[in-house]
Amino acid sequence: MKLVSIAAILLLACASSKNGPDASAPPDDAATDGNGADAPVDAAVAAACPDGQVATSIARNGDLTCATMDSAAATAVRSRCSVYLGQHDSCTGCSDPPTKWSQSGPLACSPGVGTGNTCVSSVLDIPATPFDLATVDLDGDVNDDDKLYTTLHCITAARTPQPAPCAPGWAITGKSGDTWMCGPIAEAAVGYVRSQCAVYLGWQDSCDGCTSPPVKWGFANDAGCTNGAGANDTCTTTTLAGEPVNLFGLSMGGDVDGNDKLHIGLSCAAATTPPGPSKTTCPAGQFVIGTNVDGSFQCADPAAVFAAYVGTHCALFFGWHDSCDGCTAAPVKWGKTGTATCENGAGADDTCGAMTLGAATVQMFGLSPDGNVNGDDTLYVGFRCDAVP
Repeated sequence: MKLVSIAAILLLACASSKNGPDASAPPDDAATDGNGADAPVDAAVAAACPDGQVATSIARNGDLTCATMDSAAATAVRSRCSVYLGQHDSCTGCSDPPTKWSQSGPLACSPGVGTGNTCVSSVLDIPATPFDLATVDLDGDVNDDDKLYTTLHCITAARTPQPAPCAPGWAITGKSGDTWMCGPIAEAAVGYVRSQCAVYLGWQDSCDGCTSPPVKWGFANDAGCTNGAGANDTCTTTTLAGEPVNLFGLSMGGDVDGNDKLHIGLSCAAATTPPGPSKTTCPAGQFVIGTNVDGSFQCADPAAVFAAYVGTHCALFFGWHDSCDGCTAAPVKWGKTGTATCENGAGADDTCGAMTLGAATVQMFGLSPDGNVNGDDTLYVGFRCDAVP
């Protein structure tokens, strides 16, 4: 999966815009029909928002008030998306849900279900800036009858369209009669992550410090689950804490010890649809970016904007600690990965690399635990997305 530039989705032949500092401010009196509703656009006038922006108000003369989408996207992803990590012992090829699991999001952490699971505040890559990691306190000897689970899940919150001018974080999605209607940018951003971003999990034996791709791997998100390679790996749909999730279940191929490697990665596709005209409503997830001289308006897919936000501001963390049965210490070995970069934070024999897994090229962090992995070991997961300035 590859990212594309923000500008690639927002190309218009005509340019003439008014980009107000307050995207929620109503248009002047000339922009309404006297009843508070926006009047039809004058077909002799065409205007376009700057690249990367969407319309939040359209005046009778065709002038646009436009706004960026980055802040609304950040708020949505930070508050509603999280990564899950789980374990099930004695589950060779089974399709059961995890018996232990935890959850990490940018603004919230949950120990989920399982004795010894917790949330640990840790300072890792940014000095003096702690954030929460969710832990799974492993049970028993981790070997080929164990299963590790993961997914990326975002909560939806559908809302009713509202007349323009749009509230902050909303943008015009089309018309109802002669009234311009607004929809939340947040739902489009969440919809993008749910369908186009996924967490990958993999395993490799006899790979102490090696940089080869996992021999067993798969990935999951809200759109589905894929068992990429590996006997006894599974895809399971279950409910965790009231939320339906798709889980990829990874079955290791032997006893997990110091020469094994656990791989994790985060990948997103741009999946951009070229801009196109409409006279009624934009396709789902798209917003108005301009008006045309024939009276129609131009719709654009903001997927590349959302992909750029995740690629620039989000990271997936993975860590391990031995002799840490229910402890609250930070991981002694950890790394982080994103859609474009990977970093080996701390730990001998851990690796980073771009790996081709199926049709995607994924930045995979490879964690090499030390010694036999069993009931006194702990795995950590963290999903951090930063706010935009």
